[in-house]
Parts: sequence; structure tokens; C-alpha cells
Amino acid sequence: MVKFMLALLVVSLYAGQANSYPAYGHYLEHRSVIYFAPSQDSMVKSFLKGVLINNCQLKERDIVTIVITEDGYTVPQWFDEAFNIESVANIYQIPEGSHTAILIGKDGEEKHRWDGETNWQGLTDLIDEMPMRKQEMQRRASHCNI
Repeated sequence: MVKFMLALLVVSLYAGQANSYPAYGHYLEHRSVIYFAPSQDSMVKSFLKGVLINNCQLKERDIVTIVITEDGYTVPQWFDEAFNIESVANIYQIPEGSHTAILIGKDGEEKHRWDGETNWQGLTDLIDEMPMRKQEMQRRASHCNI
């Protein structure tokens, strides 16, 4: 009975985070890069420009990019309707007013975190060194090489 009550207490404490990203404990079909910012500023625009420029490499690595700003701007726009934005920021302990990006692996775990500008080549190199990505590269050749 005590174990049941303890489990119920734990579940009730985290009920507000149940609709947060990602769904922990589940295998994701993609990796994610979540970019947190205070507002839709030049850093956000630079990040989104990098996403466009590096689109082929991101798709090849199954990376979904998400932008969340403190003033309510999200990319994709539907993200704030599907997830509790405040819970997402709380789970990842994002400092208020910061430009923070987080790489989340297909296992749902945080793999890397950085502030400010995104080094896209460094990010893809980091992902390519991960065991799951190495397996993916063995199964299919890159279609992004020129």
C-alpha cells in the first residue's frame, strides 16, 4: 500500500509534465534540436536560416528542429498547441533570457547543449559519431554529398 501511495504521489507531481516534449520512455523516430530564445530576434532568424541551409543534412540525420521563444513564438507553429511549452523549458532547465539549444537523441535523452550560434558542421559531426547514427550510415549512403 505504501508503494502504491508513493507511486501515486510521484505521478501526480509530474502530471503537468505529461504533455511535455519528448515523450520519455519511448523510442523516437527522429532526433530533435530545440532552440530556446527570449524572443524572435536575430539569433532565432540566424538559427532558422541555418536550418534552411543545412536542410539536406538535417533530414538525412532525422533531425526535427523546434524553436521556442519566451514571448510565445514557436516553429513549427502548432508546437505550442501540442505541448506544454512551460513544462518543456522547465524540464530542460532553460535559463530565462538565454539562447540555448539542445540536441535530443532518438532515445529521448539530451545529447548536447550549447548557447548562442549553432555550429552546424560540428553538430552533424557529433551526431555522426553516435552509435545509432553509425548504424544508419552503414545501411544507406549519403545523398547530400555534392
